[in-house]
This record gives sequence, C-alpha cells and structure tokens, in this order.
Amino acid sequence: MKHFIIRLAALVGALFAFAGCGRQATPAASAAPVKVRFQTDWFPQPEHGGYYQALAKGFYAAEGLEVEILPGGPNAHVMTSVAIGRADLGMTNGDDVIVAVARGVPIKMVGAEMQRDPQGILFHTEHSLRDLRDLEGKTLMAGAGSTWLEVLKKKSGVKFNLLPLVGDLARFMNNKEFVQQCFVTNEPFFARLRGANVGALLIASDSYEPYRVMFTGNEFLTKHPDIVGKFVRASVRGWIDYLTGDPAPANQLLAAKRADLPPEFMAYSIKAMNDYRLVLGDPAKGEFVGQLTVARLQKQIALLQEVGVLDRPVAVKDVATFEFIPQAPNN
Repeated sequence: MKHFIIRLAALVGALFAFAGCGRQATPAASAAPVKVRFQTDWFPQPEHGGYYQALAKGFYAAEGLEVEILPGGPNAHVMTSVAIGRADLGMTNGDDVIVAVARGVPIKMVGAEMQRDPQGILFHTEHSLRDLRDLEGKTLMAGAGSTWLEVLKKKSGVKFNLLPLVGDLARFMNNKEFVQQCFVTNEPFFARLRGANVGALLIASDSYEPYRVMFTGNEFLTKHPDIVGKFVRASVRGWIDYLTGDPAPANQLLAAKRADLPPEFMAYSIKAMNDYRLVLGDPAKGEFVGQLTVARLQKQIALLQEVGVLDRPVAVKDVATFEFIPQAPNN
C-alpha cells in the first residue's frame, strides 16, 4: 500500500551526511546511450506507469538515453538522493520541493508528472465527507508534517486529532468512522476488495493544488541540460501513451517487478488517473501533460509562506525551470 511521507528535516541532515557521494560521470558524446538514474518515490506501481511505458516502448532509447528506474519505498529520501547525485532525477510532490529549496536543498522542478497530487482522504460512505472542512473534530490518520495538513489547519482553521500514518488498512476497516490519508489511485481499490463501501476526497482544490513533479539537482541541471530535456520529453511521451493507448508494455514490466499488483488494480489506477485528470490535466483550464505555470507556482509559494512552512522566501526561478516544458497540444 502506498504511503509516501517525506521528512524534510531528515533530508537536510542526510544531505550533509552523504555530501561525499557524487554521481557517476556521464560519458563524453559518443554512439553509446547516456545512462540516467531516475528515483521514484515508492515501489513500482501504475502511478509510475508513464516512465515504465517510456522504458518499455523505447522512448528513452530513441532519445539516446539508457534509463534505470530506481524503486523507492518508505525510506527512499528521493530529494536527498537527487541533491547529492546518487540519482540524476526524481519525482515527488511539488510543494515538498518548494519547502526543501527554502531549506537550502539544491534541487529544481523540470516538469510536472501530474497536474495535481493524488493524495486524498479515504472514508466509509456511511460517514461521507463532502470537503476537507468535514474533518472538523474527527480523528485522521495521516503523515505528520505533511504540507497539506499545515495548510488545512492554518489556512482553513479546521481542527482534528492526528494519528501517525501506518502502511495498512486494518484500523480503517475496523471502524466506519475512521478516516485516513490515501492515494485516490490506490487504497480505495484495496478497501473495496476487502468489502468496504468507501469514497475518496481529493486533497487538491482550486485554493490548494500542488503539482507532482519531475526534478533534478542544480549541478546536474547546469552540466547536463540536454539530458534533462531528453528525459522530460520521453517521459511526457510515455505518460500520454500509457494513459491514452495500450498500457500493456508498462504493466508487464510492473508485474514482473511486483507480483502483488493484479491486472484489476492496474486498470483501476489508470482509470483513477484519468477520472481525476491527474496527469493529462483539465483542458478547460488549459492544462496538458508536463505543464508547470509561473502563476500556479507563485500561488503555491505565497500560500506556503503564509502558513509559515518556508524557512526563507523563495521565488519561482529558485524552484523551477520552464526550459523543458512541452508545448500544449496543437500549438
């Protein structure tokens, strides 16, 4: 089950602890493909499907890249790995990148993996939630220190009891009044499989809508902008192909790495990504795969500054580059 909790304080400490670990040198220009290490946030799953589709269908190879997808897990420390050069690029929540940059971590967003984060609140339909304000007075199991919790408490004034997030659904299944943080692409499927009638409320809203992003280290970006551009381009192509075409190539790679991913779950996750317009975006808002906008990032930075989670002021140029954002369809 997917529970991705980033501990930024530990990240900054680890950054100094592992400062001596550099990346392997990229070979000089030649006919040989350039090796690239991409760090994911969790174990292989459909929420990474676009990258595996790009790998399986040769989109990375067509760009001259030999991409190794490094699986994550509960102790992945994705931003640390990228910042110190253990990985070349990674994926995580966009707001966490902003907070990390404000703490001095040398990383930068290079494109959006998802137009909105798939984190949500899982609830039993017997006690449905209409919006996040319905959490008032409830006990919520969620990742302590998550940025969205600070926004909810300090911006919306919602008061609730918080329990540390654990990696199973046992407590949720045993108490129909229980609510917990989830990924809308994941836990609802397994709760229903176990017989529960559940719903999921997406945390993202018009007032708080963080991206899920691809990012790299500042040093790698400076030295290898061409590689970053090729990776983003091939990844965007992979995501479009995975969600609008035949996902079988990526799903076969995922199944080979994880026997606990049934085809029904992969189909559910793909449908959820499309139903919530997580990756492809909302055309009515002018969104498209890979897009980052200055306006949205400025809004997110201002909100994070307002609720007091930034150690110092940052500008959009500090947290993102738009050099590699693909063009909107039909442009």
